[in-house]
Amino acid sequence: MLHTLHDALPGLAPALANNRYIHDRAARWQALERLLLAHAPSGAVALPGAIMDDLLALVSAAGLDRHFTPALGSSGNCGLWFGAEKAAPDIVVATHLDRPAFRVRSAPDGLLYPMCSIRVPAGGYRTGAKALRFVAGRLSVSATGRISFEQHAGQDVIRFEAEQGELAWYDVVTMAVPPQMDAAGIVTATGLDNCLGVLTVLAAGMVFQALEAALKAQDKRLLLVFTDQEEGIPDAFFGHGAARLTFAVPQPTYGCIIADAHTVNGDSLIMGHGTGHGTVSAWSRGSVVPPNYIALALALSTELNAQQPGSVQMNTGYLSRSDDMVLGRWSQILGMIGAPMTDAHTGHERAHIDDLAGAITWLATYTLAALRLSPALNDRFALHRL
Repeated sequence: MLHTLHDALPGLAPALANNRYIHDRAARWQALERLLLAHAPSGAVALPGAIMDDLLALVSAAGLDRHFTPALGSSGNCGLWFGAEKAAPDIVVATHLDRPAFRVRSAPDGLLYPMCSIRVPAGGYRTGAKALRFVAGRLSVSATGRISFEQHAGQDVIRFEAEQGELAWYDVVTMAVPPQMDAAGIVTATGLDNCLGVLTVLAAGMVFQALEAALKAQDKRLLLVFTDQEEGIPDAFFGHGAARLTFAVPQPTYGCIIADAHTVNGDSLIMGHGTGHGTVSAWSRGSVVPPNYIALALALSTELNAQQPGSVQMNTGYLSRSDDMVLGRWSQILGMIGAPMTDAHTGHERAHIDDLAGAITWLATYTLAALRLSPALNDRFALHRL
């Protein structure tokens, strides 16, 4: 069925063929490295000096400035609009900009408390870290050092040990290690959750821009959202930026697609074999994709993998909840797409740089199929019903 989508969108093949982030590993790494080095503490991504500045630089380099909205209402999120000039988007694609962050419990002792899920190895863990504060109009580094995780009497004890600078009670702390890529294309860093998703969505936006005339001709509108505060305590509320988005933007006509990194989970999802495509999160404690959209993903991915082996993997294992947890109460979740990675929320996260190429190709392709641009796909998969 893939050819029916290309028949409906003759510009899709050249848009994918001309996308530098799909075909140029050096360009992918340069952009990913910039995002990984950026300051991205949850709750502060839009401040001067934070990751939104770096995202905007990449948006400008891609020629997407006129599509960019730095503030979607008071949601704390930014976005890219494509297609027809109408209030409601037909599909919202969401990816989070923020990363795990810690606030200060006791500055003299360096004690911290988490604003995120703790996923570090059991038995104690230490990695590089930086303390950030808002000074002279921008988010700046106030101290660098190490963050340590220990357990005492069954309780997590998290501590920042400053090596340069000094911790203050009003600082926010994140992990910080220099990102590296080896000759095989394996990236080791912190922040792959979710710089992988951010770059995937940005690069897919370049495809959508090339097809904008076709989107307008069919009265279709896409909104790509870069959210804040996806990270949160998993047994409390999380996804605050996504929650606020539901008040800032009309409900999408068809639904939402989530672009967040997927955790490697054995035989179902491995690095170096393309992007993950998920259909249920947290064994249904999160969102569940309707069966007709699962069938659509299976049909299209089978054909794409036949043409370009190792593009898409169906993630049938455990998939963590993300912004889908909130957005699924607002609209249907049509799919969850993300490059595989290991060791989320640590200083030694790992991913394969080439899986991003598959993620970009697949996110663009699947989103356009779900946008109901091909009558043949609409009929075969009953997209008009759900």
